[in-house]
Amino acid sequence: MSASVQASRYSFFKALGAVVLTLSFQANVVAQELTDWARVQASGVLTVAVYNYLAPYSHEGKGIDVDIARALATKLGLGLKVRAFTEDEEFSDDIRNMVTRGHYLAGAPADVLMHAPVDAYLMQKEDQALFFSPYTRDDIYVARNTKKLPSLDSLAPFSEAGNKIGAEAAALPSIMLAGADGAAYANNLVNFKTPKEAVDAMVSGELVAVMATRAELEWALHQYPDRKADFYVSKVPHNSLPPKGWAVGMATKKSNKELAEKLTVAMNELKESGELEKIFAKYGVKYMRP
Repeated sequence: MSASVQASRYSFFKALGAVVLTLSFQANVVAQELTDWARVQASGVLTVAVYNYLAPYSHEGKGIDVDIARALATKLGLGLKVRAFTEDEEFSDDIRNMVTRGHYLAGAPADVLMHAPVDAYLMQKEDQALFFSPYTRDDIYVARNTKKLPSLDSLAPFSEAGNKIGAEAAALPSIMLAGADGAAYANNLVNFKTPKEAVDAMVSGELVAVMATRAELEWALHQYPDRKADFYVSKVPHNSLPPKGWAVGMATKKSNKELAEKLTVAMNELKESGELEKIFAKYGVKYMRP
């Protein structure tokens, strides 16, 4: 190849590179100029982050939270992209990876995170995120075999030999049962990978009770329609544990105020129309307003 041809090709690719850089810069400028809501509208898709291993709310891209996200996207005239992820060691990590900054493996932040606790302490701590539109609440309950435990006025029965109670390993119910009342229930505590596995063990007769969130217990027992009369789900009969429950809503980047407003309006419409209650009922869970 002659020197003149090489020089010509070099000039061409150099010019092409300049055009690409210019177009890229212009695209970035346009993206930066768009408001949060305009950006989502332009994409035509609402990207929603949901937790794995949080059935019935979400697991492997399915569940109550996914159905709610789909209903919200439909009301906003958008398609839905679900980003299922596994929780990190701290909630702050989840907020950073899915809401405020993104992750080098998962990519840019999602538009919104479902099932975010709407809590004053967290809202103050995670000041780069916007928590909004609580749509239900999580409460710790106990499911029991009514033939073996006809009533439950205290946790005392779980200090007696043979009255095994199950919980998810390292989750709040397990931690509380292990240490409550001088560890009186620790010997009868059996840990499982998930609340569903604990309920399965209760149904098979290995346990007399399971402690988990009300939604987790109701959904797991919903899988056994023929045994429904054998079990009862009720509040934990203890004055000091667990907490009284917490509101659950959504979280987005703090600057995404217009998007949050649009989602809040859409969520309120789902509540008032009864559609939200129907989504919960589909999974055997009673809808509780926050």
